[in-house]
Amino acid sequence: MAAGIVRSRSVVILFTALLVPSLAAGAVLAHAPAALAAEPSPAAPSAARLPVGPATPAAAANPITVENQNPGSMGWLLGSPVGGDTANQMKGYWSAVSAKAGDTITLYATTNPAQAFTLDIYRMGWYGGAGGRLRLTVALTGISQPPCTPDATTGMIACGWTGSYSLTIPSDWVSGMYLGLLTNAAGYRNNTIFVVRDDRPAPFLYQQGINTDQAYNNYPNDGATGKSLYTFNSYGANTVSGQTRAVKVSFDRPYKDFGFDQVDEIEFIRWIERMGYDVTYQTDVDTHANPDALKNHKAVLSVGHDEYWSMEMRNGFESARDAGVSLAFFAADASEVQVRFEPSADGVANRVVVCYKDAVLDPVQGPTTTTKWRLPPVNRPEQTMRGVQVVSMVNGGNANFVVANSSHWIYAGTGFKDGDSVPGIVGYEMDSFQSSYPGPNSTSFTLLSSSPFTDYAGVPQVSNSSIYLAPSGAWVWSSGTISWSWGLDGFWHQRNDVRIQQTSVNLLNAFINGAPLDNLFMTVPTTAVAGQPFTIDVTAADSLGNPIAQYGGTVHFSSSDAATAAKLPPDSKLTKGQGSFSVTLATAGSQTITVSDAAAAKTTTVPITVSAAPASRFALATGGNPTVGTSFTFTAAAQDPYGNTDPTYTGTVHFTSSDTSAVLPPNSTLTNGQGSFSATLTKAGSQTIVATDTVTAAITGTLALNVRGTAASLDVVVPATAKAGTAFSVAVTAKNSDGTTATGYNGTVHFTSSDTSTGVVLPADSPLTNGQGTFSATLAKAGAQTITAADSNNALSTTVTVAVSAASATKLVLASSASPVAGTSFGFSVTAQDQFGNTDLAYAGTVHFTSSDTATGVVLPADTMLSNGQATLAATLIKSGAQTITGRDTVTATITGTLSVTVRAGAAASLTLDAPAGAKSGQAFTVSVTLKDQYGNVATGYRGTVHFATSDPLPTAVLPGDYTFTAADAGTHTFTQGVTLWTIPSQTVSATDTVNASLTQFKWVNVSLL
Repeated sequence: MAAGIVRSRSVVILFTALLVPSLAAGAVLAHAPAALAAEPSPAAPSAARLPVGPATPAAAANPITVENQNPGSMGWLLGSPVGGDTANQMKGYWSAVSAKAGDTITLYATTNPAQAFTLDIYRMGWYGGAGGRLRLTVALTGISQPPCTPDATTGMIACGWTGSYSLTIPSDWVSGMYLGLLTNAAGYRNNTIFVVRDDRPAPFLYQQGINTDQAYNNYPNDGATGKSLYTFNSYGANTVSGQTRAVKVSFDRPYKDFGFDQVDEIEFIRWIERMGYDVTYQTDVDTHANPDALKNHKAVLSVGHDEYWSMEMRNGFESARDAGVSLAFFAADASEVQVRFEPSADGVANRVVVCYKDAVLDPVQGPTTTTKWRLPPVNRPEQTMRGVQVVSMVNGGNANFVVANSSHWIYAGTGFKDGDSVPGIVGYEMDSFQSSYPGPNSTSFTLLSSSPFTDYAGVPQVSNSSIYLAPSGAWVWSSGTISWSWGLDGFWHQRNDVRIQQTSVNLLNAFINGAPLDNLFMTVPTTAVAGQPFTIDVTAADSLGNPIAQYGGTVHFSSSDAATAAKLPPDSKLTKGQGSFSVTLATAGSQTITVSDAAAAKTTTVPITVSAAPASRFALATGGNPTVGTSFTFTAAAQDPYGNTDPTYTGTVHFTSSDTSAVLPPNSTLTNGQGSFSATLTKAGSQTIVATDTVTAAITGTLALNVRGTAASLDVVVPATAKAGTAFSVAVTAKNSDGTTATGYNGTVHFTSSDTSTGVVLPADSPLTNGQGTFSATLAKAGAQTITAADSNNALSTTVTVAVSAASATKLVLASSASPVAGTSFGFSVTAQDQFGNTDLAYAGTVHFTSSDTATGVVLPADTMLSNGQATLAATLIKSGAQTITGRDTVTATITGTLSVTVRAGAAASLTLDAPAGAKSGQAFTVSVTLKDQYGNVATGYRGTVHFATSDPLPTAVLPGDYTFTAADAGTHTFTQGVTLWTIPSQTVSATDTVNASLTQFKWVNVSLL
């Protein structure tokens, strides 16, 4: 960032991590203890730090997902010892920062002393957590290359070594960051990096910021000769800068120390490839060389420390944004300082980064002067593109990320609330929105965090992340911190957080599919004229009301106007989240138009008032058909082609009729397009009344009428006889007074009958045709019945009689008025009836009888033939209580019926005394008395008096008094504790009717001492 400020603690962390011997191939990934030595001790891993899947699935198969199905290796971790910059035991660099399949790049390597070395090339990715895949191993012969010395004027160090190995990029090497691990025979190691491009239009383009890596690169970091664009780590003589720092740095030299400074990038790469997003890779040098290629993607991702930008890069990013390509800055301090590129001494383009960092020193003055973008003469603050710009560096460990504007769609599904914090991901350089500089061109610019920290000078500061929607529909997001990737993957720092992961998922998904649809806005005119098209505008908007340029949903239109003439747009796609459509409505009055996206469950309804079009016709109507010679009322309405009444119609209406003798209204005007009139017609049958505008003859309308003539009577003909339930014909004829058929009659005939039984079917109210009509009727009740045909409007009514006979018997009805007594004959009747309850006089079947009473002595009728469908018979039942007698046709078993009776017991014929077999002397006991008839039925009707006696001679014996039975006893009475005997051993107790001595019984009771 600024001269004199150490670039990053991450350098120390990564250096330590890459040396950890335990992190060899196959090592566990959950922890990297030595790598965290300089960090505050993080909390133990928890579910809150596990990776989260994208809110919408990434493509099932793309080059990234297919590549990451291959087995990974952790052999890319450097280990120790490291080939350092002083002894140069093992160092190297490549002839190009990137290459495509088929391109050849050259490795320049030095070993000290000269010895064999091995080149292992790994592609960096997820690979099941291993983080890399070994793609190539080559054994090479090393030489000791000459030292690299700085240019005395610019300080640039370009090594110019002899090539050690030429690599032609294989066709199956997928685009990505590649690490070349160099290991000499003595075991010393170092790293080289390059990017494999494929230049395909993947949705996401990852930009590797190697300009910044080179700006900080002070190879050889020997404390004597190494130089970078920074004074704090540059050595030796002063340059044209007036300090030890260089104003030009070359890619033709190794990176300092262990040769790898992509901590934040590695964690991001692991995460994005784990998620399966389709991403392709290039460097910022490639962006400089071909800035228009950025427009081939949905979004461009700047990851890691990306501070140094050329004019071509800046213009390319802004041009892509203005063409609808979204931009995401996953680290702070992007595009702070402008650089230029120059070719190498041997003419290879873009191998030298030029940056004087001071407008006064730079010999090139103007838009490309190499100073901060926000300063003169460039005057293009970074936040006009990014939304925020670098403010400072944190003093000490990383600060917490503090959420703001948590309702923004980018935080959907995170659970974030304003003020929530994520530990330790704000650092080591941070951005903020600085009001002293202009912001981006957007009406939706939003700050997404406000994270306080103290900078290296002890000054309180605030870091901001931000997002805005460009006029092109592109989203631009800045994390505001270099350490955002710490929240995505915990490989180095164990700061991964599901909320940060979900936020990133929401962002990347919005780049592909647009921000989540929050509303469908629809602009509709307040009024329209029926039949005339008008335009509506629809916008798919996010939660901030911004059009969603990437919206790919389908909008459906509907309306409260269901008229056939109403025309709505078909289901449609929007263009950059917006669309204009033509609508035609046809029904006057208050209507609505609705636009919806069923998949997103979004619906918007807007009202509109539709007025009638100019009148093109008259609509005439009346409440019914008139009668000859009788005045009737009809209405006339001036209507447009869609049936709406035109209230603005001011013409004059003239009336004519097919009945030349008719009495018609005079020429008339309408009120609000409507009028009510009366007319009298003189001719029966089909007639018309026609209304015509007196000026515009095409405005006309016809009322068709069937004029009723007058009839003197209705003649009704029915058959003399009919059978219940069987339809028969009813012929009705309207007659003139002279007996002829009234063919002009157009009244309505209503039918009634004296038979109101269930099952009666009469014709509906009906007109006659030419004065005649034949109808069907069904009656149900046997006997003489009537049918009446009437026209109440014309005071006509005729009644005829039809003799209805029963239908065939379907059941037997048994009935009796008797209350039978057991053993006593009683009478009952049997009737054969049809389904309507009529007696079938023609029934000739034989009836067989059964009973629920099967006791001996039951007498039932023999099988019996009925006479005129009826018979009176007798039966004797024995068993008291509820009993039935059933009659059944001996041939047709479904013809049956049952009589239910309650049989009363006969007179009492016996008395039963119930007493215990034994009792204690002087203790009372219970006895009961029951009276029964001769069939053993309890004589419930018994009302006699019972007297008790005993053989016990002692006067202390106790017996019940004489007791008279009541209806409540129902033939049985219990005398509780009613008897006490004293004399032992055995005594009798007897009960006897006081009138009928034959009703008696005694019982022996064995009396014993207490």
